[in-house]
Amino acid sequence: MTTGKRALIVDDSRSARVILSRMLEQQGMIVDTAESAEQALEYLQRSRPDVIFMDHLMPGMDGFQAVQTIKADFGIPVSHYLM
Repeated sequence: MTTGKRALIVDDSRSARVILSRMLEQQGMIVDTAESAEQALEYLQRSRPDVIFMDHLMPGMDGFQAVQTIKADFGIPVSHYLM
């Protein structure tokens, strides 16, 4: 049974994306993933998750910069986490 809530996980670590995806899916969430902040911003042009889990340290645009852009441009809540 899904809650109908959609989460986006943004992390350059495949294993971190898989682990968190499984945890959220067990709670009934629909999960999408992106391996970079840039990929996440592209995703947000076409889809609107209920929550975003953002890694801080990624190559290219880091998680802090991405969070500022997402909050300012999209108004979506973002949860910071470190793994």
